[in-house]
Amino acid sequence: MANKQKIFMGSWCFTFGMAHPPSLDTVLHVLEGFGYDGIALGAKFTGHAAPDQFPDTASRKKLVEKVKSHGLEIAGYAPDPYCFPWATDPDASKQYERYFGECLKMAHEIGSPGMRVDPGSFGPLPRETDYNAVWDHVVTTFQKQAKMAADIGITLLWEPETGQIFVKPSEIVKLVNDVGSDHFKINYDFGHAQAISVLAHNQVQPFEKLENGQFDYIKMLKGKIGDVGINDNDNNTYENLFGTHLGIGRGVLEVEKIFNAIVDSGFEGPWWACDAIPMGPVVWEDAYTGVFRIREMLDKRFG
Repeated sequence: MANKQKIFMGSWCFTFGMAHPPSLDTVLHVLEGFGYDGIALGAKFTGHAAPDQFPDTASRKKLVEKVKSHGLEIAGYAPDPYCFPWATDPDASKQYERYFGECLKMAHEIGSPGMRVDPGSFGPLPRETDYNAVWDHVVTTFQKQAKMAADIGITLLWEPETGQIFVKPSEIVKLVNDVGSDHFKINYDFGHAQAISVLAHNQVQPFEKLENGQFDYIKMLKGKIGDVGINDNDNNTYENLFGTHLGIGRGVLEVEKIFNAIVDSGFEGPWWACDAIPMGPVVWEDAYTGVFRIREMLDKRFG
């Protein structure tokens, strides 16, 4: 493998469910100490790296220098999830267009290779909604955004979560195909994928439960995966929002088999995320054990 395989963690993993969320400085110290290669930065929802916290090129350059001073690279950038219900609200769509532009510029100026996006609106769609109109709006918006990202060398990463709209496996595949851009890929997250392919969580009937669960889902996404978040899941959801994100070994998933299936589908990194989000302080332990478990899998597969 020409490229070194590298492991990162999102700064948001350390903020959800914490009575006293840690600062970015604390997260950087921990990831450096645990032997991570990089970090993905979250925006205002983490309190770490929103565009208005680092409002100009000079402040963003200092942010990059801070990350590098810990021996870490910037592996990704995540705007606030569900920040505007733009898929279903025209006014929110206009606000989101401005916000997306600000975040994309931020991602570019800090040298992030990718940026997370989502449809914004919580699902399922109300019964009276014009499904086709919402679908077309999401597709055309993502097409426009993917073109903007491609022009500056960034890949947009849609992380399908079952709290969103369009969460059936067939819908996810069709949406990526309809957007039709090499700069629009799927962020494949083990916990979300279990909720999508096995639990059929938040789906409108008829449900789409795949016979071989995530393994069938991965085959459907061949060539469409641009980022991977590794975690475990106990066949449950967190507060009926999305699949649980447990530390590796705390759930029921065949984590290494899923990892190998993703590699077999054509994804070869170089970045892999430990995306354990237990919604509490055990995240520190999960981050420590996770980097070693993932490194073992990478070493076995890539040498």
